[in-house]
Formats: sequence, C-alpha cells, structure tokens
Amino acid sequence: MAQVFPFRAYTYNLEKVELDKVVTQPYDKIDPQLQEVYYKRSPYNFVRIIKGKDQAGDDESSNKYTRAHDYIQRWIDEGILKRDKEPSIYPYNQEYKVEGQLKVRRGLIVLTHLEPYGTGVKAHERTLTAPKADRLNLMRATGANFGHIFMLYSDPQRRVSQLLQPLVEKEYPILQAKDDFGATHKVWRVSEPETIRQVQQALADKVLFIADGHHRYETAVNYAEEMRKKGLKPIGNESYENRMMTLVNIEEPGLAILPTHRLIHSLQGFNINSYIEQTKRYFRVEEFPYQPQGEEKAQERMFQEMEKRGDKEHLFGIFAREANRFYLLSLKDESIMDELVKEERLAAWKHLDVSILHTILMDKLLRIDARSLELQTNVTYERYKDSAIEKVKKDNKYQLVFFLNPTKVHNVKEVAELGERMPQKSTDFFPKLLSGLTVNKMNLSEAESS
Repeated sequence: MAQVFPFRAYTYNLEKVELDKVVTQPYDKIDPQLQEVYYKRSPYNFVRIIKGKDQAGDDESSNKYTRAHDYIQRWIDEGILKRDKEPSIYPYNQEYKVEGQLKVRRGLIVLTHLEPYGTGVKAHERTLTAPKADRLNLMRATGANFGHIFMLYSDPQRRVSQLLQPLVEKEYPILQAKDDFGATHKVWRVSEPETIRQVQQALADKVLFIADGHHRYETAVNYAEEMRKKGLKPIGNESYENRMMTLVNIEEPGLAILPTHRLIHSLQGFNINSYIEQTKRYFRVEEFPYQPQGEEKAQERMFQEMEKRGDKEHLFGIFAREANRFYLLSLKDESIMDELVKEERLAAWKHLDVSILHTILMDKLLRIDARSLELQTNVTYERYKDSAIEKVKKDNKYQLVFFLNPTKVHNVKEVAELGERMPQKSTDFFPKLLSGLTVNKMNLSEAESS
C-alpha cells in the first residue's frame, strides 16, 4: 500500500534563474536536437543533470554522470538551487489543452516507499536494459532523484483533492513554468503537519499504478538493493528506500492519454500494395484515396473514422510514401489474437490495440519482433500525426507509419492489476511531468556520498 512522506525538496532559486528556461521534458523525451536547445537556453538548464552530453576523452572518472554530480553541488553552493526548510508535500497542477479543450490535471509530489511489483505497486509496460543502466549510473553518481515517477491511484471520493484544493486556491504557487508544448505547470508547498498526516492517511490503502517512469522505478529498486548490500541503513524520509513521485488520482477529470504512433523504417523489399493485401487476411481494409490537392481531406476523414469507431473496433491507420491514399484497418475478430498468441496471455492484453498492432501488423507480417523493438532497428515513435506524415514524405528512411487510437485509462489499470505488461510505448500521458521542479537528495553515509 502507499506509504508517502514529506521531504525537503531542492528547487530553483527564482531570484537567480527564470524557471521556464531551466526546466525540461523527462530525459527519455529529450532527443539530440532538444538537448541542444536546452543547453543553449540557460547555463543552469536541468538537461545538464538528467541528459548531459558525452565528451571526447570521457572515462570512468570523468563523464556525463560525474559532471551531473559536479553541477548539482556547484548550483547548491552558488545558491542556484535551495533547499526547503521544512518537510513538505507539493501539490502539482498542470493546465493544458487537448483538441482545444482546457484541462487541469491535479497531482501531488511526495516521497513514496519503494515496493516490489505485485504488492502495492503495479506496472503496465515492459522495460529495456539500456535506460535502466543509464539511470542507475546517474543515481550512483549523484545520490539524488531528479525526474518524477508518474503514479496513478483510484479514489472516487477524491479525498486528497478535498484536503489540498482549498489551500491551493488561496495561495500563489511557489513555482510556475510553461513548457515547450504550451502546458502551464504550477507547484505549491504544504508544510502543515496535520494536513500532511491526513493526506498520508487518505493514501495509505491505495495501490499505485505506474503511468510513466517504469525504468526509473526499477532503477530506484535496484539502487536500494545495492545500498542494503553495502550495509548502509536508510536515514530519514530522504532515504534510498523512498523515491520522489507524483501521484494522480485516476478519477480526476483532467487525466488524458495520447497515442504513440509507429514509424517503420529500414525494411528490405517492402511494398505497400503487397503488404495491404496480406493484412486482408486479418483486417477489413478501407481506402481513402486522394489527388495531391485532396490529401488533407482524405487524412481528416480517416482520423474521424478512427475517433468515431474506436470504442467498438480495433482500428489502425496507415500512411506510406508510395501510396496516394490512407488506409484504415479494422480487426475482423478478436479470436484471431487467441489463435496467433501462443504464449500465456490474458484476454485484457490480447485485446489491446497496441498488442494487436505488434502481434499481427508488425511481428507476423513485417517480421519486426520483440528483439527488433528493443533494439529499435525498424521502429521509431512519434506523438504527433502531422509530424509522422511529414517524416514519411520527406525522409527516405521511413517507409510507413501506423496510427493508433489512445489507450484508455481503465485498460492501463486492468492490465496492471492482472500482472500483465503492455508493449513498449503503449501510453503517452500528456503533458509530461517536468524535470527540474523539485529534486530529492538522499541521505547517504559520508563514505557513500564522497
């Protein structure tokens, strides 16, 4: 169950920096282009900590992880980062728009006790080895938590909101920033012990579901095990046994999931016409042809059909460079997945759109298997439909793109409760939790922190 604790967060000193210029997207959303943008934006931009640049001559004693350690210490010494005086919890609201509709997602930044999967914490996605090794190296070098782990829990009574919203409404946030996608992020500080106790009590019986941050969670668990093996005892709330997380109630109305589309590249001998013919064994195929001037209308019609019918059908859009049309595929029957999936899988997993996509359209028909996905030899991921289409048009590397409808929140909860794991990039909870709003430095022995 959820054991949550207040902590003394480090935050940027707003007398010395402009917050918009120093906070970032999570590390796994920072590509080389965005990394460069962040580096240029401010000498105190958080990218230097969570996704620093490799340099010529790097070795075990001098590398991006040791530089992250040095940056953090220097910024603390210079007063760029300052630590709160009292243990606190931090209400965190995100104001954003989806399809023109304004939403507010309400969360809470706390320290949460680490538990093995399957008890008080449920996961829904598989993890990859390389990102976990990267995050573990950063944690070893710095002894700190930087990025948030995005956790969901269920409370139809919305007790935490009832406790905190009156406080939030009468206070200005201590932190406010606008991200690169137009979302506004606001953080408040709550230090009153009785309020914190009531929040802890309201969350004590809750099971947590990882929405975003599976690699960071597993890394924190692995790091804690390393510390125990070294004989180090946990010290206070800011110990290696607890991890900085943002908790969001599934019943909050401001929760949204976006789809992550699949760009396919580097396939040998690929032909879109032949491929579409193969799909007809499993899918009904609708075509939206166009002349050059009618492409936008055909595209709009396909996406409208996906949105309109997505609750009742398993639908996939396809766009390829060689075809002057969009394709819409609808699975003929869910029993097809029962026939094709030979390993032990529950129906909740088999009937996910992403599972159908990966099993039939990618693995069976394109031979893009789990190993290829892990190595990303043939697949890259894209949040935005227009951007995906432009990449297929303008970059010869890309051959086609698969479009999906978003995964539903209740699907995430159901799969996690049953102990299943969704394929990679099944969910995109939007907007992302900004990195750099709060930092938790762990209490470690002098020998460990030196």
